Amino acid sequence: MNHLQHEQSPYLLQHADNPVDWFPWGEGALEKARRENKPIFISIGYSTCHWCHVMAHESFEDKAIAEKLNRDFVAIKVDREERPDLDATYMQACQLMNGHGGWPLNLFLCPNGKPFYALTYLPPYRSGRHPGFGDVIEKIAQLWKEQPDHLVEAGNRLADAILEQENASAAVEPEEAILEAAIGQFKDVYDHEHGGFGRAPKFPQPHNAALLLRLGQRFKDPESLQMALKTLRKIAAGGITDQLGGGLHRYSVDNYWLVPHFEKMLYDQALISSAYLDAWQFTGQACFQKAAETILDYCLTELKHHDGGFYCGEDADSEGAEGTFYLWSYHELIDLLSEDEAKLVSHYYNVSERGSFEGKNILHITRDLAVTAEELGLSPARAGQILDQARQKLRTFRRQRPRPHLDDKILTGWNGLMIASMARAGQYFGNDDYLHAALEAADFICSRMMSGGRLLRRHRNQDSAIPAFHEDYAFFIHGLIDLFLATSSPKHLDLALALQRRCDQLFNDDSGGYFDSEQPFLPGMGRGRSRQDGAIPAASSVTAHNLIRLARITASPDVELRARTLLKRQLSHAARYPTAFAFSLLALDLLLAEKMSLVIVTVPKGSRLPAPWTAPILSFRPAMITVVTSHPEKLADRTALVGDKRPVDGKTTAWLCTGSSCLEPVTEPEALQKLLEAHAPLNTFSK
Repeated sequence: MNHLQHEQSPYLLQHADNPVDWFPWGEGALEKARRENKPIFISIGYSTCHWCHVMAHESFEDKAIAEKLNRDFVAIKVDREERPDLDATYMQACQLMNGHGGWPLNLFLCPNGKPFYALTYLPPYRSGRHPGFGDVIEKIAQLWKEQPDHLVEAGNRLADAILEQENASAAVEPEEAILEAAIGQFKDVYDHEHGGFGRAPKFPQPHNAALLLRLGQRFKDPESLQMALKTLRKIAAGGITDQLGGGLHRYSVDNYWLVPHFEKMLYDQALISSAYLDAWQFTGQACFQKAAETILDYCLTELKHHDGGFYCGEDADSEGAEGTFYLWSYHELIDLLSEDEAKLVSHYYNVSERGSFEGKNILHITRDLAVTAEELGLSPARAGQILDQARQKLRTFRRQRPRPHLDDKILTGWNGLMIASMARAGQYFGNDDYLHAALEAADFICSRMMSGGRLLRRHRNQDSAIPAFHEDYAFFIHGLIDLFLATSSPKHLDLALALQRRCDQLFNDDSGGYFDSEQPFLPGMGRGRSRQDGAIPAASSVTAHNLIRLARITASPDVELRARTLLKRQLSHAARYPTAFAFSLLALDLLLAEKMSLVIVTVPKGSRLPAPWTAPILSFRPAMITVVTSHPEKLADRTALVGDKRPVDGKTTAWLCTGSSCLEPVTEPEALQKLLEAHAPLNTFSK
């Protein structure tokens, strides 16, 4: 066993019995490198990463390679999910050197931690003219012995370049023209046939769809709406979605959303389900509700800790190969199902003897069930019954297979994203299971992952550790705001405001921007300033969005001004590359939208919103802050939206407010609907 055996990270523990003498990141390893004047080899990955497993098996379990690493380097393993600061900075170094990055992320550092060489996956030994990993470590060991000053100089130059990018500052005024230009760029890269943006590999990028729904409304542009809705439909029907068990795989290796990289990550589930909720609000179509529910149900079943938090995700691999748990041979299906079931499943899920992936089948949908039923001479109702029976048999059989590895650590930030989606779904669909899950997850973070008013990053096996990063605060605050709007619970608003103040203290850079971490992880390596909205949105983008919503809930112009200042920093990049800054543009769209709020006070106290009132408030008006409460007195001191609003004539009463003034209260849902149609009309063009 090496020095990883006492760690909590599932990824580090996967390498605890490697012959490589791995150290976790920390002063012990860094001091050893300085004392022995050895370069550092640092390898960064995560426990559900397929290519991390491949390189571990090929190189880090190889005794000859391990001997070279142990002799000439201090080897450090890092879980990127525990330490996003290390990952982001060293990924930036890799991209500056090579023009691309990925995981496993491997770098060679000077003893002071500054990087001078980087690579991603590499096979262990030379193949033709291409060197192997063993060749690289021998060459670098030789260079360190012969020309250490050159490598130190290269490390200093690269660290300076990273700091220069971090400190680059430019400001762009928030204006609608940026949003209008973004539509054009999205249209330029849109895949009209299959949905999505750009070519393979294709990532879901749910915030792109969320943004386009809003821009389609803002500019009355049906094409933007269709791009968003078609993309979401294609993802829901494709092999990238687990058609039997629910849950979204990481990305598609092709243009068709058919063959996925099979790992499932919590943040993907949170973000795509939120986009489906937007699409359901906009269209009212059952397919989007079903898509959101299957994702959230998967999370409740497979990713939920028994006390409330949500785990990080599931591996792509099982039984030594990628995707084994999810793939089906044709004859396997035929043997499991009745003749009618097999015929329907084969047509509906595109199952064939040839298969769609290495001779096996990835279940995916290319036609509506009603069309399949007609082709087979069945009524839609009968086809639905047969399909349900078949799916149950397949799920039962699949549960007997070895399940992919579960990364069972709990991260504050990722849980914040899931809390937001669960809270919204619970409110929209009247589903207490989702709302309860959101409440439990928030309580888990508060009781297990907070200390002295500060958040911690990671929990596993009753151990909470690592000071939280900006993204943890931003994402958890995001979830708390949605939880407050779903429940009107004062404690969630109070906590969101308190954590925002703490976030400002820890990460604000005194000029309106935010760093990623509280302190540099090493002198001269900076504090990080992630700007782009990739698979996970940038913390600063989410903080800008949070500040706008908190400003409008509390009627605080100062907070909204801070959001505007932060957005100016973000937009200097978003204006040029809008497709990489979708969440920043979501914040911009919200900032530029007319201030609008709706307060409904229900009667009697403790009652839910009566059914006739729900339709007007569940429509797609993302800029409108809606508070529903039966206890306005509990919120009066916290939010000016509620203030002195009380029921009129002992009836459920609604106030629609635009700008800084409120319209006369109404006590009938039909009257509220008329006010909304007059003052906040929805676009009625084709969906």
